[in-house]
Amino acid sequence: MKKIILFALVFASLASFCFAEKSKQAKVIEVQAGQNFTIILKANATTGYQWQFAKPLDENLIQLISSKYLADKTNLVGAGGKQVWIFKALKAGQTNISFKYVRPWEKNTRPQKQEIYMVIIQQ
Repeated sequence: MKKIILFALVFASLASFCFAEKSKQAKVIEVQAGQNFTIILKANATTGYQWQFAKPLDENLIQLISSKYLADKTNLVGAGGKQVWIFKALKAGQTNISFKYVRPWEKNTRPQKQEIYMVIIQQ
């Protein structure tokens, strides 16, 4: 009986590691004030998902220049692509850019993916 309980505890603890959601570490981008920088995220417009800002930008430090979806060059139906975001660093400081990969019409659902970028702007 003790072996069964021990086995169940070991199995449960191992399973929790396998299925635990990874905490997102911010990717660091270092840029000089006045320079543009690009963030490229894998996407697939055919699924209805799209990248959106999870939180508003700090418009005192960065400005969104453009955002566009580029489909992969292939003849495969349903093939993915990438979302290309171009920003301008306005002045020295530090801020985060948080993205979420969602279907805009699905309200109150968790994002399929999330990405966070820590932007360090130097003088």
